Amino acid sequence: MNDNDKPARKYSSPLIKKILSEIPPIMELQVHTKMTLAARLDDIITARGWSNGEFAKKVNKNPSEISKWLSGTHNFTIDTLAEIALALNMSVAELFAPEPEQVINKVHVIIPVKNVEQSVRYITPVTADGNSKYYSHASNRK
Repeated sequence: MNDNDKPARKYSSPLIKKILSEIPPIMELQVHTKMTLAARLDDIITARGWSNGEFAKKVNKNPSEISKWLSGTHNFTIDTLAEIALALNMSVAELFAPEPEQVINKVHVIIPVKNVEQSVRYITPVTADGNSKYYSHASNRK
């Protein structure tokens, strides 16, 4: 196990605890909201296969401004959020909504068979006429 694989060690000190306890709840919420929005924007940009430069062109901004947005420290105005939403073809509210989890409930698996014993029977679907009839085979392959 190299050093990069080791979990981070928790560090605590009275000074850090004191500083963190003095952060007002509103500031905590503001930072959390900015970071969440930045992460959501980054996810949307990535999901669409765009670079930050391509996204900058779509919102008519410099790429450096996009970097600032994605840093999680930018204080967005409602006008800027409206511009972003328009460029992404979504509502402002959707910018704050988490991406819904995608559930896969169907899987199609193909397993190639190289050797089939003679005693093994298998079923082959016949759909040439549009019906899903099945007939079974006794394999003669070895």
